[in-house]
Amino acid sequence: MIKLITLDLDNTLWDVTPVLLRAEKHLQQWIARELPEASEYYQRENLATLRSGFIAERPEIARLPTTLRKAILKACFEQAGLGGATLEEAVENAFATFHTARNQIEFFPETRPLLETLAAQFRLIALSNGNADVRLIGLDDVFDAHFSAESVGKPKPDPAMFEAALKHAGVSAQQAVHVGDHPEEDIEAAQQLGYRTIWFNPSRSPWQKTRRPDREVNHLNQLVSTIQELRD
Repeated sequence: MIKLITLDLDNTLWDVTPVLLRAEKHLQQWIARELPEASEYYQRENLATLRSGFIAERPEIARLPTTLRKAILKACFEQAGLGGATLEEAVENAFATFHTARNQIEFFPETRPLLETLAAQFRLIALSNGNADVRLIGLDDVFDAHFSAESVGKPKPDPAMFEAALKHAGVSAQQAVHVGDHPEEDIEAAQQLGYRTIWFNPSRSPWQKTRRPDREVNHLNQLVSTIQELRD
């Protein structure tokens, strides 16, 4: 019996690319207005250099988006001469500006009705490598919990998020289905623990892994009936 549905967020329930581009623009505008002395350092080439350096020195934060972004902001603002409490406050304010815009999301049209239908039948838990916040985006009423790379300390495909969801719901992997768009981070990772899996593949890309997902959907409006098939 299926009791738990876990769902990826970015690129499964919405298109994340325009969200991130808009959030980055908001952050750039904020820096130009509030910290003009840092604008010359908050440029693509310098940011790429800082990012590469952090990933090389601290590979454990490479897939922790909030931690990595704050580290880059801090280094950038230090280059501009900020320090002490002023530096820490600037980093927090800059990240808050980005994070607020990052959580202004335009859902796929089917997202909200789909989640409401599923929430009436199953426990729903969000699993995401990104730093979307289900409370800020207005989905905390349908999701029972939300685990992220930041909250568990490890991104998918590490099993930590999937294990956290099972523990929170008090179910076995055999009672759970995971839905996501990424072949490795979502499908293969969930399969390793015994979840049943549904691959969201709107682009109809060919499956290139050895073990196929239990089901594939190309449109979110196929998901409820597909989960029903797995129940039967």
